[in-house]
Amino acid sequence: MGFWEEAMASTGQLDTIARLSAAILLAVWLVLVGLTFHAEYPREFIELSGQPWWRLLMVAAAMAGAYWCPRVGVLLALAVIVYLADLRALVHM
Repeated sequence: MGFWEEAMASTGQLDTIARLSAAILLAVWLVLVGLTFHAEYPREFIELSGQPWWRLLMVAAAMAGAYWCPRVGVLLALAVIVYLADLRALVHM
């Protein structure tokens, strides 16, 4: 079995449910944030967005998600990009 077959294969029913749940939650969040012009973020997230370690943590989370499930990793990477782009637009307004 190759790398991609192993990465895409779930290890059990709980893993399948977790992958599906994470993918659905991220997809719903992306649609909801994508449909609003200015998304509301907690103040802590706005303050943390300027910290380099926070950005590295988000990239590490996206990489971990991609290692666990490539579909979840792609959605998580899109969520990080949308989050950073929204905050950049809000801070520079």
